[in-house]
Amino acid sequence: MKNAKFIRELGSYQRYKMDKNGKEDKNELKTIYMFLFHTEQRDVKPIDPENPEAKWVPKEGVSELLTHPKDKEFFNKIKDKI
Repeated sequence: MKNAKFIRELGSYQRYKMDKNGKEDKNELKTIYMFLFHTEQRDVKPIDPENPEAKWVPKEGVSELLTHPKDKEFFNKIKDKI
């Protein structure tokens, strides 16, 4: 991302990785850190081959796209800070 301006840290949480079947993989515990940035960039080009899709989403539409319950729970707790 070009010309991203750091606004603030939004927090962190832990959860297990999800396997390709949508089940938690108890072999891999992740710590996820969330940060808020501002940018005027409109095009998004992901570089992670395991996550090849990226798009800008209005804040009101984020929760419905999240598939892991802990991701959704965390976002719903912090969305009013965005």
